[in-house]
Amino acid sequence: MKVFSWPVAALVIITLAIALFSAPTTFEGPVLIPISAGHALSILDSFAVIVLLIGMAWLYGGLWQRRERLYCSICRSPIIGGVVIFCAGVGLGLLIASAFSFFFWWWAVGAVLFGAMIIVALASAMQT
Repeated sequence: MKVFSWPVAALVIITLAIALFSAPTTFEGPVLIPISAGHALSILDSFAVIVLLIGMAWLYGGLWQRRERLYCSICRSPIIGGVVIFCAGVGLGLLIASAFSFFFWWWAVGAVLFGAMIIVALASAMQT
């Protein structure tokens, strides 16, 4: 039995990164890089970014290894596949745009869209 199996371990690491990002401001430390009004990268955020990148790389690596299954899912239902890819792109775009603008709550919409589409991709990749 594997101690760290895909995708559970990758999702646990991503959850840890999200928990680090949501830590209270008193724990964040000094600002390293100001991004925009109300957004900056602190010491804790920098560590959380590294943890998030590790988790996402592991998750995307597993999806890449299962790309044939994903391709078959898209071929079986191209309209749904196109909607999933479009929603993932919109969600990621909203996440990025909200960090550099005043789209205050749009990050939540982007996070929900992008997260839901990752779950759909995982479910599709896990099918036999």
